Amino acid sequence: MADAKRKVEQQQANLGLDGFDQFFDGESSATASGDSLQPQMEKLIGRLGELISLSVDQRVETAKITNQLIENQRQLVATQQILIRLMERSIELTRHITTIEEKLPAVFELPKMVESLRVKVAQLEGVELE
Repeated sequence: MADAKRKVEQQQANLGLDGFDQFFDGESSATASGDSLQPQMEKLIGRLGELISLSVDQRVETAKITNQLIENQRQLVATQQILIRLMERSIELTRHITTIEEKLPAVFELPKMVESLRVKVAQLEGVELE
């Protein structure tokens, strides 16, 4: 009867504790595996920090490039305005030169006209030309 009483006490003792030992055994193995994960976690956190730093650096570089691009666009607009003014002046000069070229044949005829007039004046005056 003592054996039966022991079995009943043992069953009552184990009643709510099925797997309790396994739970703590698992925790000790989890702690052991957690200890082995610690360097890997630190490495991953370090890598995350590097990635964040790289991301910040890229954003800073992107901002610099954006500012440079904006400045280049301003300079381009200023250069285009200068070119437009130069083209307008070129058109004005071309018109002026065209006007001069149109009058040029008459200018080339002036010496002949002057000589002809000189001869006519000399005839009217009765002066002999040599």
